[in-house]
Amino acid sequence: MKILPKTEGISGYLIYIAVPVFVIAIWAAFFLNVDLEPEVTPDFFFSSDSSIYKKNQAIREVFPSNQQILLNVGTAGSIEDPNFITKIGSLTTRIKALKGVTSVQSITNGPDDLDAARKNPLWKRLLIGKDEKSSFVIAFINTDNFAGLVEKVEQIASEEESQRYSIHISGLPYIVEQIRRNLTNDMKVFTLGAVILSALVLSVIFRSATVVSGAVVTCVTAAVLTLTLQSFMGIPIGILTANLGTIVFVLTLSHIIFLVSNWCNSENKVAGAKLQETIRHTLPASFWAGTTTLLGFSSLIFVEAKPLNQLGIGGTIGTACAFVCAYTIFPAFLRMAQVNPSSFSYMLARKFPRARHITRVLLVITIGAALGLGITGISKLNTDPSLLSYFKEDSKIYKGIFYVDDNGGSNPLLLVIRRNDLGKLDKGDSYDRMWELQQALSEHASVGSVISLPVIMAEGDEHWLGKLLPWNILLDILSKPEYGAVANSFVNKERTHALFMLRMIEAGRDRDRLEIINEIEKIPAQHGFAVTLTGGTYYLQGELAASVTKSMTMGILTLILLFGVIAFIISSSLMVTVGVMVCAASISAIVLGTLGIAGIPIDIISSPAMNICLGLIVDNMIHLTVTARRQMKERGATSIRDWEIWKNALDSQSWPALVSTITIMIGFSVFALSDFPPSQRFGLEITYGAGLAVILSLGVFPHIVARVAPPNTKGQQTPSH
Repeated sequence: MKILPKTEGISGYLIYIAVPVFVIAIWAAFFLNVDLEPEVTPDFFFSSDSSIYKKNQAIREVFPSNQQILLNVGTAGSIEDPNFITKIGSLTTRIKALKGVTSVQSITNGPDDLDAARKNPLWKRLLIGKDEKSSFVIAFINTDNFAGLVEKVEQIASEEESQRYSIHISGLPYIVEQIRRNLTNDMKVFTLGAVILSALVLSVIFRSATVVSGAVVTCVTAAVLTLTLQSFMGIPIGILTANLGTIVFVLTLSHIIFLVSNWCNSENKVAGAKLQETIRHTLPASFWAGTTTLLGFSSLIFVEAKPLNQLGIGGTIGTACAFVCAYTIFPAFLRMAQVNPSSFSYMLARKFPRARHITRVLLVITIGAALGLGITGISKLNTDPSLLSYFKEDSKIYKGIFYVDDNGGSNPLLLVIRRNDLGKLDKGDSYDRMWELQQALSEHASVGSVISLPVIMAEGDEHWLGKLLPWNILLDILSKPEYGAVANSFVNKERTHALFMLRMIEAGRDRDRLEIINEIEKIPAQHGFAVTLTGGTYYLQGELAASVTKSMTMGILTLILLFGVIAFIISSSLMVTVGVMVCAASISAIVLGTLGIAGIPIDIISSPAMNICLGLIVDNMIHLTVTARRQMKERGATSIRDWEIWKNALDSQSWPALVSTITIMIGFSVFALSDFPPSQRFGLEITYGAGLAVILSLGVFPHIVARVAPPNTKGQQTPSH
């Protein structure tokens, strides 16, 4: 580490006081205000002012119901075995005693006995599994503290399980808690791993402890500042913003690596002047690169889907924080640094993009791959994956959810219906027609089971008194508190609207949820009913997937257009604009097409990976373009399409582009070790996209822009215009 010369004056040392104070203040605010536990609840899909959320809430207000945890108890023998029934009774008693559980239904708590459950349409659908090889214990809960309750349920299930009896758990609270746990683990373990690996790569390439420590401090502080500001705005860490810290780390690192590169290229010997020159050369490109990223995140702010909305706000804040921290914190480290980059990284970075003999091959491969993969793969993209895709197939969680799903469905879909003639539903003919509708809905291939008003009423019919009472009077009785007001959950007070609760099958679903829902919504019309409201988590997840697809499609198209506009503002060149847009469109087509062909789903957690890939490629192209523009002015050239200009730009900018890409790829590849498939997909998609980004930005983009004559007999190149 070298000591600054006295000629810099006392103002040169103020930065060593201001920067530590700034960093300490940020970290203090972070530790005092930020809760790092991800908040994942069943209503995380949409914000409270969303029309889709309000539509779902309207059903809850009219037809009150609680969340359910489902336990399926399987046996190798018969469910008639007294020991099995005793096991169900023990499990029911222990679950019922838990705080937050309002009631429990099982073959020992609800129907009179197993025979009564078999004969009763309601209990048979609710409590007896496929082929009578298992039985359900259903816990109704009234708490949002899923973490504590699910942990206790898991403990009880583990203690009650034996070689003779298997217990599988499902239900939305259980699934939500598993997602939260996986996000928490990945955020702590693999984000830290990504930071450590990135630091090691920087250490090997830059061979400067000052630069590496400065980069880590700056990038982590930018991430911390982002989470702190987000917390001040009342936005908790959610299903997408759990990875926001890693994203901001990457955004900051990109600025830093280009700063270090331009520092190395500067011939100024005075640290202060050298730093000013470095910032002057790097800042314009960083500003425009940050602007494109900020606009990309900003477009998500107006999306109805709550996770995307939160990511849009957090990403916008993070982009600004990355820029601010890179140019306020890191310069204090850079002005003290002695960088001695490895000769191998220089050689690799400078020889690859200037290798003219592979230019045409790269162009052909890029265009061919973009067209082939894009046309073939994008149409096969799965943007509405099953809940099961969030867990590994060999995991206990996956097997439990699959088993429950296979025995009557696992994801609730709610339909509110009324008669076409607006008649009352407490009449005998309404009862008959709803039974027909019940049967028709049950026969749909995607429906596991259906609970509705006629099924509830059939329970009352089992009692000898129920057989003597008119249907409307029996409905009055089952609506009273002393009978649990069970009917109120399935018919409104005016008796004009009824609720059908469908448990939908997730395993093996090869179509989007909304497409399936559209089919199901047509069934009531065949029986004289109209669907007035549709809700439930199955519906919300379908709308969320559609919102992700729409925002991703519109986001990519919008970003490509914005990239083109900004490229033209920077370069005043139509060919630069075309080159930027072609490369951005190509990487989008190749990445998405590959995912479609490989059958890799795009879930809500991995979907931001595409934005990061686009951000990486545009960063590299903007830094190249700004440097080429500066070279053009220094050389007095009249056209930015002169190959010598781009060759010099590549000499200085290909190294930081390659270093940045390698660092990001190695850092994000650690997510491949995660036990959470969405995190795996998120990391590997960025790794794949980053590799493509550097090839396109260095090996294709300059050769689209610059017109170069073929090499002459002396192996030299002459520009042609």
